[in-house]
Amino acid sequence: MNLKLFINGKYTSVWIIILYLTGVYLTYRFITQPAYESYGGILFPGAGQWFAPSLLNPILNSVLILGIGIGLLRVNNLFSLIPKHTLLPFFFFLLFELCSPSLSLLGNGNISAAILLSILVLFFHAYQQNRAQPAFLIMGIISVGTLFCSSLFYYIPLFILGFLQIKYFSIKSLLGALLGLITPFWILIGMDLMPFSRLCLLLPDFTGSIPATLPYDDPQFLIVVLTALLGLFSGVTMLYALFNEKRQIRAYNGFTNLLSIYSAILLILDYRNYTLYLPVLNLAVAMQSAFIFTMNGKKATVVSFYLIVTLYIGLFIWNLLPA
Repeated sequence: MNLKLFINGKYTSVWIIILYLTGVYLTYRFITQPAYESYGGILFPGAGQWFAPSLLNPILNSVLILGIGIGLLRVNNLFSLIPKHTLLPFFFFLLFELCSPSLSLLGNGNISAAILLSILVLFFHAYQQNRAQPAFLIMGIISVGTLFCSSLFYYIPLFILGFLQIKYFSIKSLLGALLGLITPFWILIGMDLMPFSRLCLLLPDFTGSIPATLPYDDPQFLIVVLTALLGLFSGVTMLYALFNEKRQIRAYNGFTNLLSIYSAILLILDYRNYTLYLPVLNLAVAMQSAFIFTMNGKKATVVSFYLIVTLYIGLFIWNLLPA
């Protein structure tokens, strides 16, 4: 069976949404809901504390995830990250999110993924520009996001590095980034809405607390490992597949690879709070995987696709089983 049904089937998006919502219902029905997220931002509580873990919470979270999936398709169409029409970014992101029960409630991780996806639009539009405004807006959005999700601050070095990737690195862009970063804090502190001492909450508090004995019997842990390995495999394969593509497409997809690697590193360094970084990793790996399986129709690739989907579905079913 080829992948045309998944890539551009007429009703593919409809049944993907139906299967996703069915999975959300099964998760809510049979899996113990995760506890409140205790982490927040430098001024406001995190998204995990905005709503009680009632039925409304997973509904809002599902709407957000569907919105991110649609946003992935929109970004792909705007910038031709994958030079073919495909629904696979949407499919993979929903699959990755669905298979992680720890992401079934609204939390800072999924909110961060939505924010970073919106930033990517500004970021990619800045390709080879010589203006300060895109950098100002990018860093300004991140600064505002840290008010309820301080972990967004950790992605600032990635975007500075990304300026080199998209040929946007200049004195203007760096000054714009600096002004965008400090302006929201400057306004809040200047209006006495936030004490200066709250900025210390932006400092990393990584403990690297991976269990001494890895939880191989925990399907959630195996899902994290599988997603990281899929991202590594897809990223390396993309380097070869992009060799003959336009320089601009190589730059965009190169940054997607950086986002995947960077999120995986943050996840390892701060494993106790892995839910903050897993949705962003899911987003990046969804684009990487979609590129590989859309651009390569060889038999081995098709077999790999169905094997990966089977593994994720198997782990999802394992999560549903009683402990």
